Amino acid sequence: MKKSYFFSAILTLFMFKVFAQPVTSAPTPPARNAANVISVYNDAPYTSLTGTDFNPNWGQSGFATASEITIGASDKVRKYANINYQGMQFANAINASSMTYLHVDVWTSDCTKLDVYPIVPGQPEQFVSITPVASGWKSMDIALSSYTIPLNNIIQFKFVSTPFGGPTVYLDNLYFWTAASLPTITGFSMPSNKIVGDAPFTITQPSSNSAGAFTYSSSNTDVATISGNTITITGSGTSTITASQAASGAYAAGSATAPLTVGFNPPAVAAATPTALAPTVISLFSNAYTNRTIDTWSASWGQATFKDTTAAGNDIKRYTNLNYCGIEFTGPNSINATSMLYYNVDVWTPNPTPVKVKLVDFGANNAYDGGGDDRSSIEYVLSPAPTPGVWNHYSIPFSSFTGLDTRANLSQMLFVGSNTTIFIDNVYLSTVTTLPVTLSSFTATKNGNATVLSWKTLSELNNKGFGVERSADGINFSQIQFVNGNGSTSAASQYNSTDNSPLNGTNYYRLRQVDNDGKQTYSSTVSVNFSTTDKVGFSFYPNPVKTKIVVALQTIGTVNASISLVNADGRTIKTMVLTNQNSNSNVQFDVANIARGNYFLVLKDGASTKTSKVVVN
Repeated sequence: MKKSYFFSAILTLFMFKVFAQPVTSAPTPPARNAANVISVYNDAPYTSLTGTDFNPNWGQSGFATASEITIGASDKVRKYANINYQGMQFANAINASSMTYLHVDVWTSDCTKLDVYPIVPGQPEQFVSITPVASGWKSMDIALSSYTIPLNNIIQFKFVSTPFGGPTVYLDNLYFWTAASLPTITGFSMPSNKIVGDAPFTITQPSSNSAGAFTYSSSNTDVATISGNTITITGSGTSTITASQAASGAYAAGSATAPLTVGFNPPAVAAATPTALAPTVISLFSNAYTNRTIDTWSASWGQATFKDTTAAGNDIKRYTNLNYCGIEFTGPNSINATSMLYYNVDVWTPNPTPVKVKLVDFGANNAYDGGGDDRSSIEYVLSPAPTPGVWNHYSIPFSSFTGLDTRANLSQMLFVGSNTTIFIDNVYLSTVTTLPVTLSSFTATKNGNATVLSWKTLSELNNKGFGVERSADGINFSQIQFVNGNGSTSAASQYNSTDNSPLNGTNYYRLRQVDNDGKQTYSSTVSVNFSTTDKVGFSFYPNPVKTKIVVALQTIGTVNASISLVNADGRTIKTMVLTNQNSNSNVQFDVANIARGNYFLVLKDGASTKTSKVVVN
């Protein structure tokens, strides 16, 4: 029995010795620029030197031939069995003077120390010791500064084990490396005199000691957007423009920033004079009426800079850096607006950003009770969003202020923005709407090689007519027709216009409504596409939209058609599948539960795609 036990022990030791090898790969080296790596041995991601002799046979006693094993499907690892010392000899000397580290991965079950010598002719031998972990990979980055000899002519590596003779050592990922240097980027700046309305301009590429390609981005797309190296101004304010340079050669990726500040010319004309009769009005601020007493147009708790100013001799109010501002008329100055039906305001802004109005009724005791009518649901987003650079008039039914249960003691009004600038005039309550034109729909559809524009008004007041304007980019519009209005009428009116020479590509259309006294307002924008490769055309309204978008479709020729709402990050929020039964019809796309913001409405028919911007309020 003792002999049997002895034989089993010997067999166990033999089996452990045979099968003590790694079964998992060493950690994969990180991606680095080729100029920052000299690889002696690795599978990926670096390209290794060729011609290396991994078994130079320097006459070591008691050493077995070096070999190579494969872990998994393809990971090759160097094996040195029964090692006392072993080496590698390079086909050409290595100049590692520009490198910072020597990396090596070591696996062993029985070696307690491994000394690593880079051999340089004419220099003394120096080593750095690695203490392996038992039966696991040890990743080691040896600082080349640990060697005092010059490392510009390395012809060999020598490895010496402890104990000296007997252990088995596995090596992988043997390479020199250094961290990539950051590029030096200079001369990046933005012009200092830009204002809203300026033409797009080209970015001057900064100087750099790296050859990496530059890309550009804007931190505030409400101020500026970037396509390639062209900046388009979208509003006033400040945006940080970033020049990002890709990694190249010995240089890592880098970036530089520059502020772009865009100003604006304030309104040069006054808002249209209100036409509602004084007995039908409670005026808070207007040169056309006698105004009620207001405690303050800029409460101390607001977040905006306020100033009384003028436009063409008419008094107006300006709010800059507006997040929210409070207008208070409490106590004896509170307003009983029970008999009023509309809230009216004229707004001018250089920025195409949403503006909200909030009304607060404090109740009979004129005290804030922490609830009741002071709820965020009372906020109303001005719709459509104000067109930049012109006066926009809003006559809002009180029914639109959802949740305003009573208005017998209106005591506060708030304007809410997003760090924007607005000018305010003609703030009053009325029993009649004073919108010069109430536009209920506006569509553009293809008819052969022409665009048919159709719009409908529910009422008109001193309406001279409509300038039909077209644009190739949705920014710069020019008039192509003028359609006479019906003056003043409370009856619904239908209008049509035809563009017989549309542009190739996307055509954007809007209406410029003109009063008899020359004042004007703009509609939302619709579009159609006459690209030679486009097989689907569509238009939609309203824009901005609250609940449902009405999309006018033409012929749907495939079974793979759809309408999708896509956010600014490119993620599809909602999709409606279309069939050829939807051809030449209007479909409703529900956005009632979609978060407010800027989106893209995408129409696909399986062969082509049409995209238009849409704002959900």
